[in-house]
Amino acid sequence: MRRTCTCFMVMATVAVQAGEIFIVPFEKASEDKQDGSKKNPFTSLVQARDAIRTAKKAGSQEPWNVHLKKGIYPVSETIVFEPADSGTADAPVIYKGAGSKTIISGGITLTGWKEIEDGTWEADLPLNPDGSPLYFEALYVNNRRAVRSRHPDTGFLNPEDVTQTGLDGKATKKGPAKAELTAKSGELDLIRKIPQNELKYAQVIVHHKWDTTRRIITGFDAATGTISTQGGIWKSWNKWQKSSMYYVENLRSAFNQPGEWFYDGVNKKVKYHPLPKERLNRSELIAPRPGLIALIHFKGDIKNKTFVKNIRFENMALFYTDSPRRKDQLEKAGFTKEFIGDLNKPGPTQLEPMQAAARTEPAIQADGAHNITFKECELSHIGEYGIWFRSGCISNRFQNCIISDLGSGGIRLGATGSEGCKPPAAGVSTNTSPWCSAYNVVDNCIIKSGGRFHASGVAVWIGSSADNQITHNDISDFYYTGVSVGWVWGYSGSFAQRNSICWNRIYNIGQKALGDMGGVYTLGTSFGTKICNNVIYDIDSYTYGGWGLYTDEGSEGILMENNLVYNTKDGSFHQHYGRNNIIRNNILCDSREYQVAATRKEKHCSFIFERNIVCWDKGPVFKPHTTEKQVEWKDNIWYMSSGPIDFEGKTFAEWQKSGCDKDGFEADPQFENPSKCNFKIHSGSPAEKIGFVEFDYNKAGNYNKQKSWKWSLLNLFR
Repeated sequence: MRRTCTCFMVMATVAVQAGEIFIVPFEKASEDKQDGSKKNPFTSLVQARDAIRTAKKAGSQEPWNVHLKKGIYPVSETIVFEPADSGTADAPVIYKGAGSKTIISGGITLTGWKEIEDGTWEADLPLNPDGSPLYFEALYVNNRRAVRSRHPDTGFLNPEDVTQTGLDGKATKKGPAKAELTAKSGELDLIRKIPQNELKYAQVIVHHKWDTTRRIITGFDAATGTISTQGGIWKSWNKWQKSSMYYVENLRSAFNQPGEWFYDGVNKKVKYHPLPKERLNRSELIAPRPGLIALIHFKGDIKNKTFVKNIRFENMALFYTDSPRRKDQLEKAGFTKEFIGDLNKPGPTQLEPMQAAARTEPAIQADGAHNITFKECELSHIGEYGIWFRSGCISNRFQNCIISDLGSGGIRLGATGSEGCKPPAAGVSTNTSPWCSAYNVVDNCIIKSGGRFHASGVAVWIGSSADNQITHNDISDFYYTGVSVGWVWGYSGSFAQRNSICWNRIYNIGQKALGDMGGVYTLGTSFGTKICNNVIYDIDSYTYGGWGLYTDEGSEGILMENNLVYNTKDGSFHQHYGRNNIIRNNILCDSREYQVAATRKEKHCSFIFERNIVCWDKGPVFKPHTTEKQVEWKDNIWYMSSGPIDFEGKTFAEWQKSGCDKDGFEADPQFENPSKCNFKIHSGSPAEKIGFVEFDYNKAGNYNKQKSWKWSLLNLFR
């Protein structure tokens, strides 16, 4: 007789040896006796947590080691760690897995699959306890995120027209609003025959500048090819436009490619189109548990200055979380209950736009957490963001981890607001408030493949947080920005100061999916922030704004030094507006539209640009009007291989006479082989004359590559 797992939330009785607890998967444990000992191990993290909590309450001061054997540990509710679960600096609590096969899972394995006549697979949707069908918007097949049936199959469409009115069809400046998107002739013909009761399970996703909007389709006019949606009012600075891009998900008529899946809410089925080598009897198909947004929450009491401290997670995987329905946004959208159903239950989702997908939720969340460590762990197949350590989070560490396959972004540090720790306007911040978030480290991690559900997610985002170190990470395959620092627009003061973004390799960012973004992006007063020794390349946007280094609104007091930036769309460096930033000793190569840009003219010094090497094949050196800005151009080398450079109407000699680059050169820097990304400088290069200091850009990214943790982890996980 098969046992069912009913013990996950069982309270533990403490019969274990102090300091040691053992956990095994449920199917390997004793049915009637679990005390956490090696002989009679527990079956869940919750049991271990509760046993340690009870022991500490009784006076235990030992360090605790919790050993998890390899296997799958299903999670049905968020595991919450509170101050009572803390260790100390000398006696931490450590949860140790047995490697990549130790998996904390928020997934549900779907069974009952059958191959039907057309070669696709089909299964009945599992039922919730109330008899309703399971709802999900992601499906994972053999450890791979399957493609939700999509039109077009790849890329995007551009609308013929977009309009917005009130729900009554009249002009409005208040929400909720009706937004309509009219397709170009014939491009949405595949929707014509889909009934409305099925269409409500489909969504249109609109990419506009740096944002995305995800909307439920409320109607379709076949005569005009117009999709109807409803939700919030468009922001004046980022409306839907004819130049926006869009695609439609979860259409039966778009379920036509291997690797795609379709949620059939009308017939209570799920369908999958297998890849050529996939076989039903050798495949595992997993959906995220509906409503399980976070696997772990470190929940301190910041107001009363009691924190969760000194807990470590090592050598394990954490897989599968859901994307929330967002009851508040759906209520504000003005849906009727007859159309949208019970908003307290999982169902079709919407997401209103916000930069960096800031309204999305994490799989691992922390509030009031100190000295929490994740080491040699993988976090993957995530509904939205991977990790968010918000307010009151001090000296936490993420090292040697793989964070991948993310619905939104990777790691977020700090809150989106000040939460009691805002510095004086334009002043230097301190870390004295218990609400402050600071001194966190993200080191030697692989952070890749983000934005799979909300494309505007960021690999590493720092909001209201100071003195963090983002070092030696390999960051790739995102549709918006690689690293974003700061969350205050303008000079009103920011807590995001003295952050170090150093020795990272950041590449394949943007991918022509969004705009107004960069490899590294900054906002607001950032005194003491250093962006140094990074390698940034392959940055592309669908519209303006595919920059390597990007100081946006109010960026101030930042040093960008010893960075190698190449193969960007709009410029290796761009400053929207800012004050007293230093751009020094960088190699900036081969941007396609222009090389360097300054957008807004201000009375103060915007930035100092000194001892840089800027080289490219052809095209303008500057975005138009850059030389009109308050910039100090000092001792740079400029080289365009196709001929003399036009410094906005000046030759280089005239450029120098105007007071710029008096000791600089228009000359070949003599790289060894830039076409092969070899930027080592030959002896005798004019770079020596400007005092350029050569730096070893090969040290950027993960260290100890040949003997690194990542090879064993990647081989086991894949």
